[in-house]
Amino acid sequence: MHRALERTIMPASPFVDPDGSVDVKGFCDELEIDQATLARALGVSRQSVSQQLKRGRRFVKPRSKKARRFWHKLDRMYTLLLALTDADNPGEEIRQWFRSPNRALGMDRPVDLFRRGELDQLIKMLDDVLEAAHGG
Repeated sequence: MHRALERTIMPASPFVDPDGSVDVKGFCDELEIDQATLARALGVSRQSVSQQLKRGRRFVKPRSKKARRFWHKLDRMYTLLLALTDADNPGEEIRQWFRSPNRALGMDRPVDLFRRGELDQLIKMLDDVLEAAHGG
């Protein structure tokens, strides 16, 4: 496959499977999200998050529509970040971006928007960056 065409393929997420089940612990580990931050972003108790993380299964199907939308948006954000990284270790690059002040976000850190549940703003910014990277 031609390299230019290959670069347009969106990478697959390792954290959401085709039926919509989510690897909650995998997302948390990859983005270094603690239980309190996740609970705040989801609008649930820390105990609820703790129970999700303690489950024996790797993938869990979110029950509420709100939770499904949240995980879908987080997955979209993550796959956009994968598409924008060139590093051999994209996880480290993504974690650094997630914790660093960002000019496009008014010097907020992406994790701050995550805490407030403002994933749409992060997705829009990353869509714009990806479009610009491809000459759009």
